[in-house]
Amino acid sequence: MFKTVLVAVDVAIPEETDRLLAAAKELSAPWAGTLHVVTVVPDVGTAMVGSYFDKSFESEQRKRAREELSQALARAGLEATPHVASGTPYDRVIATAEAIDADLILIGAHSPQLRDYLLGSNAARIVRHSRRSVLVLRHD
Repeated sequence: MFKTVLVAVDVAIPEETDRLLAAAKELSAPWAGTLHVVTVVPDVGTAMVGSYFDKSFESEQRKRAREELSQALARAGLEATPHVASGTPYDRVIATAEAIDADLILIGAHSPQLRDYLLGSNAARIVRHSRRSVLVLRHD
């Protein structure tokens, strides 16, 4: 049904990443499509904020995220193309889905906190702004 699936994970939350990858493995098996997994490392933003970080901070964070993503894929026994992006999570997930021509974006959702009601969660923004189909997996 879906030929290209993008799974968005936050490797900073390993148990959530493992849960999403297990679900992706189970869901995508009958489709025999291509699986991609993306994690997004927030950038340090403005020059004023960035000046407080070492120049190698962002590249080190991307390297660490790439390693953690590889380990998560190995734990899940999942063959997928890994992607590590920098920036705003919802924006980078949508951009990655467009770049790989994904048929489906698989994301997790958590119980909303107060700030989510005021600003909206990344999952909500992906659902609202993506031109791709989005499947949101809620935490049990």
